Amino acid sequence: MIFAKLFLFLVLSMIFIPAYPVLAYSKTSCQCVSFRLDDIQDYWLDSVQTKIIDTFHQKNASLTIGVIGNHIGQDFKLVHDVKTKVGKTAPALEIANHGWNHEDFTQFSRDQQGMLMKNTNGRISTLFGVTPSAFIPPFDTINSDTMIAFFENNFKYISADVSQDNSSSFTKSAQVYHVPGTAQISNLTGNDNIWRHYDNQHVLVKIMSDINKYGYSMVIMHPPEFAQRIQSHYANNVDATQIKNLGLLIDSIKKSGIKIVTMDQIPSNMQSKHYPGWLNAVFTWNEKGMISDKQVLSNVNYLIDKKVITSSTMFK
Repeated sequence: MIFAKLFLFLVLSMIFIPAYPVLAYSKTSCQCVSFRLDDIQDYWLDSVQTKIIDTFHQKNASLTIGVIGNHIGQDFKLVHDVKTKVGKTAPALEIANHGWNHEDFTQFSRDQQGMLMKNTNGRISTLFGVTPSAFIPPFDTINSDTMIAFFENNFKYISADVSQDNSSSFTKSAQVYHVPGTAQISNLTGNDNIWRHYDNQHVLVKIMSDINKYGYSMVIMHPPEFAQRIQSHYANNVDATQIKNLGLLIDSIKKSGIKIVTMDQIPSNMQSKHYPGWLNAVFTWNEKGMISDKQVLSNVNYLIDKKVITSSTMFK
């Protein structure tokens, strides 16, 4: 009877209780989110790029950055900022290979793709003293030749887009982990080249929904999302409002008990979690626009109060 009442509440509840709900999952899950900052390159919004990286560092939150090999190495400000942070255990800054010239890899042969990957790995190793284990294909496109070149260059993690690639089951014997992007802070729509920002409540609910569905969430970001737009282009000026919102989002994620990790830390954080399977309906209704982000947070918080799902503190 109590479960029937709780299920009915999920449909009817309109009351928002401001809190940071923590989910306990019924499958293998890392209860974690990874942030992926693409398009790291010299002299292009370098003040914005460094501000994003510094924000994660100041919040003690890990970050994965996708570096374009042929476009890095001359900008002292950017290179120095990355050098001072990479290699530290907390917060971790992971460098991923994001192509040589940000090219569509599917337009090249297997050997050409392999050489592009190799060149970028060499540049990153020379500049930062690390060899990437993760590959982020530009434009999120891959084919069978990409994966052959991927193995030839000893990569272990690949992050395309969830519409282009399926996520891994994260078994210990896996030779490659597929961790496609699943969420965004902003959306680039139409032909006007304007990034439209989601509010933090929406992003938090999307992260929770991703963890429920995939066992993790991967949030894709780009530098222009945090830059000031002047007329028809983005200038190398930090958008203070968006940077502040990013910091608040990081805070709310941590308060929710969701761990912020780099891409290569996702598999090692996987473990069994338990929660009522019918909670899937809440996220499905939200995706279909049947209930609001506010209602999702209210419903989950209600279930925690009633001890139907538990508040885990292991990631706090």
